[in-house]
Amino acid sequence: MLLLPWAGCQSVSILETSLRQSHSQLLDVQMTAAAHQIERKLNKSQYADFNTRQGNYYAPLTDSKMLLDGFDGEESDWENITTPWFQLNTYDYVAGQSAETTSPTTAKFKLAANDKLLYIFIQTSALTPHYFNPMQPQRIADQLNIRSVNNTGLISRWQINPQGSGRVEMHNMSQTIKTSRDAGTWLWRDGHYNIEIAIPINLASNAIGFDLVLNDQQTNQHFKSKPSTTYERSLVREEANLNQQLADYTQPGLSLYLLNSQYWLVGQLSADDITDDNLGSDADNLLEPQSWLTDTIYNKLFTSDSLPYWLEPTRLGRWLLPQQLEQTTWYQDSPINKQLHSKVIIVNGQQFYFVAVQDSRQSLLSASEALNQLLILLFTIIAIIVTGLFAFASSLSWRIVKMKQSYRAAIDSDGKIIAVPEASKLPDELGDLSRVMQQLTINQDKYTNYLASLADKLSHELKTPVAVIRTSLENMELSNLDSEATKYLTRAMQGTNRLSQTLNALSEANKLEQSLEYAQWQVVPFDDMLEELTDAYRQIYNSHQFSTRTHRTIT
Repeated sequence: MLLLPWAGCQSVSILETSLRQSHSQLLDVQMTAAAHQIERKLNKSQYADFNTRQGNYYAPLTDSKMLLDGFDGEESDWENITTPWFQLNTYDYVAGQSAETTSPTTAKFKLAANDKLLYIFIQTSALTPHYFNPMQPQRIADQLNIRSVNNTGLISRWQINPQGSGRVEMHNMSQTIKTSRDAGTWLWRDGHYNIEIAIPINLASNAIGFDLVLNDQQTNQHFKSKPSTTYERSLVREEANLNQQLADYTQPGLSLYLLNSQYWLVGQLSADDITDDNLGSDADNLLEPQSWLTDTIYNKLFTSDSLPYWLEPTRLGRWLLPQQLEQTTWYQDSPINKQLHSKVIIVNGQQFYFVAVQDSRQSLLSASEALNQLLILLFTIIAIIVTGLFAFASSLSWRIVKMKQSYRAAIDSDGKIIAVPEASKLPDELGDLSRVMQQLTINQDKYTNYLASLADKLSHELKTPVAVIRTSLENMELSNLDSEATKYLTRAMQGTNRLSQTLNALSEANKLEQSLEYAQWQVVPFDDMLEELTDAYRQIYNSHQFSTRTHRTIT
């Protein structure tokens, strides 16, 4: 009975393993078809050709319209956007030459994008601000220059000259007639600059570069993306249309990632973002915290210690472990195992990675349902067996108690058998014990009766020899005997009389016992009986005085 749960759990574990392998094979087929479709769509859409020789900038996708207020930290819209910081290098322009230098002042920036705008957040270290004075345009001042390139190759040059801490305008320097538009906020706060601006994404969809000119301790200190006049770098951004294409392959527990050749995330579909209607309530219940017993069973059956532990594959928009790609690997993420599967696609001559992470929730869900049914069945069987064993044990206990009470009632305090109990007719061990006990009781009753009649038999058998001896001794007493013979005759007569008295007393005691056995018991007032007995003694022995004294104890 104890092996039933173990055997059932082993069968469920084998079932889960086979289901996981079948899902893995199905995923490989689906990934191959999906990779061809995505590759064809991207080639038709003339996806941007990234220049990776000088590095890339990355802009994740944001769904919200950000407030360009120049604030960072918890009160900022950037708090919920996972995007990396990029450093601007320091270049000093003296006598028309550029050279990379070191400076106590530093500048960094991060990006985010939606379908309309590219958001830029630039932050410097502590410095002294130098604002632009329109009345003295030749005076040194801090400024920001931006170069952007779109998919068609159109180059846009922008310039921001802050006149103070607050809202700033952006001037389009690439047009013959300069135009201006609201850019955002140039804020001097806590001793450093926070620059938060936005430009149209259709003008910077391919590349972007920055030339931040600061005049804190040195004239015209440039913080640039590259040390050249064309200082832009390729822009890698997560695009909504790619995410929509990946959404066509939605499956429960499936996360999809599209990476460029530099392992930047350009499209993704997380399994956590799939709505509850797509997953179903059963899968949600599977991922909810279970009881300690369920967690222990799941971890024991469905988690393999030989698999490596699962770690989040992306951080700040980039794949952490490129060596994971181009291979199929299983990871343990108790109680759900995860499979990483990737395909290589070629877009405009560049290598992209189409990565899928499929967890085993579907196979585990099927195995979980089988396990739940198995556990219900096993516990039902065990409950029935335990109930039957308890009923059987209770029946045995009741029969033993009943047999003990019947045999205890069959023998009185003097050891005499009152009535022989009936033996059980059941053909089991207790039935055999009952029949043996009945036979022992019958034998004991016979032996007791034999001992009870032994006194009468001995008295009857010994009276005749005693009478013969007595008669013989009386006849010898009539003969003329010498003094020595007379002495022995007297002693023999005394012994015979004592033996005769003993036999009479034994016979009378047996009769008294029999009379008490069949006598009817009645309650006698003890005080009255003593009074009557005392009166009788006074009448018989009138020369003596008799009195009674009783002590009553109240209870």
